Amino acid sequence: MNTKFVFGQDAQNQIGSELKQMGVKKVLIHHDNGRFLYDGGLLEQIQKQLLKEGIESLELGGVQPNPRLALVREGIHLAKKEQVDMVLAIGGGSVIDSAKAISLGAVTDLDVWDFFTGTEAPERSLPTGVILTCPATGSESSDVTVINHAELGKKLLVSSPVIRPAIAFMNPELTCSLPPFLTACGVTDMFSHVCERYFAPDSEIGVIDRMAEGILKTLVDIGPKVLKEPDSYAYRAEIMWIGSIAHNDTVGIGRVQDWATHEIGNELSALYDTPHGATLSIIMGSWMKYVYTEKPERFARYAKEVFGVEWTGDNTLEAAFQGILKTEEYFRSMGMPVSFKDFRIPTDEVNKMLDQIAFRGEDDSIGGIKRLNREDCRRIFEAAF
Repeated sequence: MNTKFVFGQDAQNQIGSELKQMGVKKVLIHHDNGRFLYDGGLLEQIQKQLLKEGIESLELGGVQPNPRLALVREGIHLAKKEQVDMVLAIGGGSVIDSAKAISLGAVTDLDVWDFFTGTEAPERSLPTGVILTCPATGSESSDVTVINHAELGKKLLVSSPVIRPAIAFMNPELTCSLPPFLTACGVTDMFSHVCERYFAPDSEIGVIDRMAEGILKTLVDIGPKVLKEPDSYAYRAEIMWIGSIAHNDTVGIGRVQDWATHEIGNELSALYDTPHGATLSIIMGSWMKYVYTEKPERFARYAKEVFGVEWTGDNTLEAAFQGILKTEEYFRSMGMPVSFKDFRIPTDEVNKMLDQIAFRGEDDSIGGIKRLNREDCRRIFEAAF
């Protein structure tokens, strides 16, 4: 990986010196206009550090959850006009994804959306820097960016090593003021990122499996605790680092990965602007119930190692199903929805969401542990009602 991590208390205080060493001269600071930027003086602090080191900066705020293509295009225009040599994201996954997309589009005359539709392949990008304030997506060190084309109702991604951030400043103290729901959404996203890799058609991969189980078990343990003790540096630090390793492929090595939960859930975000973490908690249990008989031993092992369900070898299907129920119970304990009804999402636009899923391959399907066609996805949506 080419991401440099600066992790710990006051990590953000090293931004001026670190960027100077990288040869950065002009930065586009990208953010969501959140009050946290101003109430604690974080934005001003960053700007002063840059100025001290002779680095110019300009701002583009306004990032929304499920970041919009329109703002990305505005950022690309600004980055080109001002000839910036880094885009610096201050925020969580939405801000970072938007910054990555701006960095990608700033070095080409092509329309950046062409990279998301797969018409064009990325070759280079401006360096992206990150000051992480909302751990969730792992975007601070992943090679993925997800953008919402609101006019088309499409939420698509680009995956390429060239968009992996150059540097990430990670101070857990900056996350202590996060509202409980955003914290829970972040933990859910991390949990799902590991599950998308763990529930695969592959046979056991020893150390990778155990690492994945360790991450999931840690999230089950400290997820509810961080909601009760939001100022705990220890819990916030664990959560922050797990966000990175859950999605930079540390536990995806050698895997045929699944991603059906994300692909199905993303359509809730695209159509209803549902928070990403909530889409995953809504869909995951129904997806698990639909596919677990394809690999019951894998689900039974998950139940045993993550939730402590007794698995003797003679009760594989029962243990596997108990693990699924424990998963939904865990999400509920975090205040997360596990159905459309829990989040008051309409149930009459399933066809519209199915139309947007990128079914592919000779079988016109998605998923890894079980290939899912349009009708399979319909049943998963309906099971989640």
